[in-house]
Amino acid sequence: MRQKSPVPFSKKFPNADPLALRLLERLLEFDPRYRITAEEALAHPYFRGLANVDSEPSMKPISKFEFAFERRKLTKDDVRELIYREILEYHPQMLREYLQGADLSSFMYPR
Repeated sequence: MRQKSPVPFSKKFPNADPLALRLLERLLEFDPRYRITAEEALAHPYFRGLANVDSEPSMKPISKFEFAFERRKLTKDDVRELIYREILEYHPQMLREYLQGADLSSFMYPR
């Protein structure tokens, strides 16, 4: 994809508050290294008087390891098993049968 120069928001929205436009630019920054965080956005001058950063809850960013499961290569059977286990979460009797290793469950998924 060829690179294209951005059109300044001030040209697109000439009547908008310059602080709002600057905040929008920071929120929509393509490179995540330069993108504003939620905490920084709440502290932005545009929200002065609306948000109290000291009283807002904040957390450390979630570790990338929390999403390691998304990088796992799954076979068709793996996906089928994961879907079946999700179904079991909503059907306690079937879950008990599954955990007991019952061959004849009240529901059989196709192979």
